[in-house]
Amino acid sequence: MNEPSNSSIPHEITNLLNRLSKKIRRYILLEGTARLLAVIGLIFWFSFIVDWVYFQLSHLELPIWFRASYILISLTTILVLSGSFIFLRLMKRMKRKALALVLEKRFPELNDRLATAIELNEDNRPQNALTQAMLARTVKEVVQGSQQLPLEDVFDKRPLRRAVFGAFALFISILSLAVINQPAMARWAKGYLELRSDYWNRETGLIVKVIAQPGDRIKEFQDLSYKHGLGNDLTLLVETVDSTKAPERVQLTYRMQNGRGGGRTVMSRMGEGRFKHTITDLLDGIQVWVTGNDFTNPEPYVVEVVETPVLDQIQLDCYYPKYTGLNQVDSDTGKLLSDMQNVQGTQIALPINTNFNMISTANKPIIRYSFETDQLKLQLERKTSDPTNALSNFLAWKNSDGTVINQIALNRSQVTQMIDSDGRHFRIPFALITEEKHETSSLKTDSIPKYIPLLADQPIRIYLEDEDGLLVTEPIRLSINGIVDQAPKVDTQLKGIGKSVTRKAMIPLEGIITDDYGIQSAHFDFLVDQEKDFRPRPFRKKPTGKPKEFTLQRSEKNRWERFEVLPLDLKVGQKLSLTVKAKDADNLSGPHQTHGEIYHFEIVTDEALLSLLYSKELNLRKRFEQIYKEVRQTRDDLSQRIEQLQHSQTIKEKQKQGQSAPGWQATLVEISNAVATSADRSLYGTRKNATETASIVESFHDIRAELVNNGVATTQILSRIDDKILQPLTIIHLQDFPDIDQQLGLFRLAIEKEDSPLQEIQTSIELLDAMLVRMQNVLNEMQDLLEFHEAIEMLKNLIEKEKELTEDTKKFRKNKLLDRLKGLGLD
Repeated sequence: MNEPSNSSIPHEITNLLNRLSKKIRRYILLEGTARLLAVIGLIFWFSFIVDWVYFQLSHLELPIWFRASYILISLTTILVLSGSFIFLRLMKRMKRKALALVLEKRFPELNDRLATAIELNEDNRPQNALTQAMLARTVKEVVQGSQQLPLEDVFDKRPLRRAVFGAFALFISILSLAVINQPAMARWAKGYLELRSDYWNRETGLIVKVIAQPGDRIKEFQDLSYKHGLGNDLTLLVETVDSTKAPERVQLTYRMQNGRGGGRTVMSRMGEGRFKHTITDLLDGIQVWVTGNDFTNPEPYVVEVVETPVLDQIQLDCYYPKYTGLNQVDSDTGKLLSDMQNVQGTQIALPINTNFNMISTANKPIIRYSFETDQLKLQLERKTSDPTNALSNFLAWKNSDGTVINQIALNRSQVTQMIDSDGRHFRIPFALITEEKHETSSLKTDSIPKYIPLLADQPIRIYLEDEDGLLVTEPIRLSINGIVDQAPKVDTQLKGIGKSVTRKAMIPLEGIITDDYGIQSAHFDFLVDQEKDFRPRPFRKKPTGKPKEFTLQRSEKNRWERFEVLPLDLKVGQKLSLTVKAKDADNLSGPHQTHGEIYHFEIVTDEALLSLLYSKELNLRKRFEQIYKEVRQTRDDLSQRIEQLQHSQTIKEKQKQGQSAPGWQATLVEISNAVATSADRSLYGTRKNATETASIVESFHDIRAELVNNGVATTQILSRIDDKILQPLTIIHLQDFPDIDQQLGLFRLAIEKEDSPLQEIQTSIELLDAMLVRMQNVLNEMQDLLEFHEAIEMLKNLIEKEKELTEDTKKFRKNKLLDRLKGLGLD
């Protein structure tokens, strides 16, 4: 501010200094304002150019934080420069002496008188008369000399002109931009004044979507975020926004969220304005940017990887048909206890007509659960405003071509029973049925049954949708196979009886009956001659307690059942068919009945049966004679080997004594080969004969059993078979042949060890001789038995001839009587 006026200084000087002070302040104001406007213009153009360059390089708007910070810094700079350029300078105090010095420096003609006058005037010391006179004169001269001074010449106007020119140029450029390119000016205002995130007007607009599986469903990002299943392929779809220019190509840039890298690729073109790219087996979340023409999304699309919905466990809580007996019973209440079956893999088998609850446990909350087969669809939706909506929760049956023919909406209580509130546990009741029951149970109902009929052996597909909107890419597949209750299996065989039996025969059958879940009953069934319907006859010991396995037995010792022919009072020549029949306890789709092999018998006389047995015995004796001959050949062959071995020892002893002859070494080799071959041949032949002897023993047991079971055995016949044939044959089979086999094995071992087998051969011959004696005795007894049967056969022939003679006599007498009647004239 100016100093207060002094009455001793003429007002002309005071006015001069005041005018100079005003001019100085006006100059400061003009120059400061011009410089400030120039700075503001520079700030504008800098922000404009930076924004343009950044967009050309990245196709993105400057971040809001950057623009906001720039505006804040700019305002701060303007305020600071306003104070520095104008206010601080204007408020600075201007002293008279300083103003006087400025004038004297610019106008030398003042000759320092103005500054001297002001200085002496401001000096408060007492002044003498001379000094006062000199001061008055000086002031007068200053007043006269300053009246015509051009005060504007005090200023250097070049900085002012530069500042004004710069401010004007910048102002004109900004004004020109606003007039010529109004969109650019509006863009700058939106970006820096309104701080909008999308202030650039692009010619192209792109939006990113996802092609989700299954079904190639188009899904959009929610708030730039999308949740994707772990390990599944991610297919991104980029579409051009309507009314914008479609780019020729789109570049995809992605970065892994965990810092494991990223990638950049050109997307495949699908059509006009549509582009696609697939990232396989995505395991980590990614951030996605797409660039096409002048567009790049400013904020990244975020793909978050989450677990795909799966069923960690499937269990079947089963109540099997009661007749199967598979469910345990509570000892206190007497009620059936359910049987929990864990589903391992994709298949499980249950008996038909089983009621079960399918208990499924998911790895995360599920909002939609869909259970489908070729004939059935059940959909449960947890998060819905109206649980009774038929489009959300329903049970539907389909025909063979997949058309829904019956659909029932589920009520709230049914839905809550099937799906827990946490959305992870499902409990759905089913009844496993066959095709026949499916036709009647699914189409004629208007309400949800307690157990939903499920057709056995149908492929099951389960679809899940979780709270993240993810669906399983492949349905969870399962097949519940139905175990159809089979009829009992009857496996029987005749024991000690042939196809020809006597009137008093007792037919033994041995065997076993099995069933999946239990045998209700079993008995004999028989037919006589041409009867059409089988007649039953009970077992002596019947199945009790529904056993799964039943053995035919009359007692613990007699492991067979016996059918007695005598009560039927059959005649010779009649036919008898016999089988075993069994029935299971299936009271739902059964009961199932089956019979075993049907055995056919012919009723013959005792003599005829004995004749048949005679033929069997004759064949057995011929077989045994052949075995006897082969054993003798083995014995003779071994005897020859003894002679050869003795000859070999003689040669070796002579060689030890130093004697030699041509051909001895060849003879020793020939003997060695012959002995080794004999050992193998004897061992093989003995084992073959032992097996055939065992078969003969078994055949004689069968003959004996037939004699007994047909009631034609006598004490004499049985005694001779038991004591004279079966007993020695059993000794030969169980004792003689094993001893000889062991000795021949030692014979073979001695040859392998290159030891002398002479002792083993001699022992084998002794055993063979003893067995041959026993075999000869058996042959003699067989011969006696055959002679006995031959006598019976002769008796049978005599009886047949007697019958024929009687018939011939009757015919002769009848014919003779007829001839006499004709001779008497009687017809």
